[in-house]
Amino acid sequence: VESNRSGSGSVHQRSSGSLVDPSPAMATEQWNVRVKIETLDRGGVVVKNMWSVGSTVTVQIEPHATINMLKQRIALLVAAHMKHQTICTEAGEELDDIKKLQDCTTDGAVLLLHVRQPQEEEAPPVEISDDEGMWAPEEGDCELLPEDERFTMELTEDEQDKQNAAKGASAELLEDGDKAGALGKLTEAIMIGNPTAMMLAKRAEMLLKLKRPRAAAADADAALRKNPDSAKAYKIRGKAKRFLGDYEGSKADLDQAQKIDYDDDVADIHAYVTKRVAKLAQKAAQEAKKAAKEAAAEAAAAATAEASEGQAAARAAAAHVSRAAQ
Repeated sequence: VESNRSGSGSVHQRSSGSLVDPSPAMATEQWNVRVKIETLDRGGVVVKNMWSVGSTVTVQIEPHATINMLKQRIALLVAAHMKHQTICTEAGEELDDIKKLQDCTTDGAVLLLHVRQPQEEEAPPVEISDDEGMWAPEEGDCELLPEDERFTMELTEDEQDKQNAAKGASAELLEDGDKAGALGKLTEAIMIGNPTAMMLAKRAEMLLKLKRPRAAAADADAALRKNPDSAKAYKIRGKAKRFLGDYEGSKADLDQAQKIDYDDDVADIHAYVTKRVAKLAQKAAQEAKKAAKEAAAEAAAAATAEASEGQAAARAAAAHVSRAAQ
């Protein structure tokens, strides 16, 4: 639907419901300002953007707009903050932000863009000290565990009596300082079948004291199969992983152990692995940032070289045409 009203205030109304004044006096003139990127120094910051040195960006903008307004448009296109932009004429004159385009250039003209972003202040490299508390790799296999159904089978009364007797013998040997003998008797009790989470955690604790962290972690795994909420099993496995150099795994287990049942005795080791995990993450982030920065620098150098080659080829072609015309 379209309706007209006579007079100087003529307005056209279209079916869309919008009001459009066709008066030429009210139409907004648009210029196409070509902005050539002469410098694109992002200060080492990696930015995903299609524009590079030598590229020309065409910006549609009103002639009465200021240089600052042009910079706002460029910031969106080139991903470069206005405060890091300098715009010059082709003659090299730097244009002030408050200057209007119609006062310093023309429609279709070329302006030169320089982006110079200051370098980010880099944090000092993260230094990871050697872990003098990590244990040497242990020798030998993990301790035996009941297989398949014997791990969960219900014991007969006779088997239960034998298991209790072996557990008692283990405790007595441990009191006498015979760690190896105590370990053997506890293994005997476990192999009768259906060991409790407490029995498995106890043997894991003994193994850790014997500096066998891999075997201790295996028993803690078994204990957690029996009781997923065993704080003792998490605590022992967390300690074992710390001595094996698995700091992230250690932190995760000690986080859970302290959540279930806080223990002052593991606070120091928990703090140590937490701090070490954080430092390792910082170091990894620094190394990734450095690699990305180097890759960006190589890409920028390649783009600059390609642009230079293109300009040289264009000049050579122009010279050839000129000679041919002569």
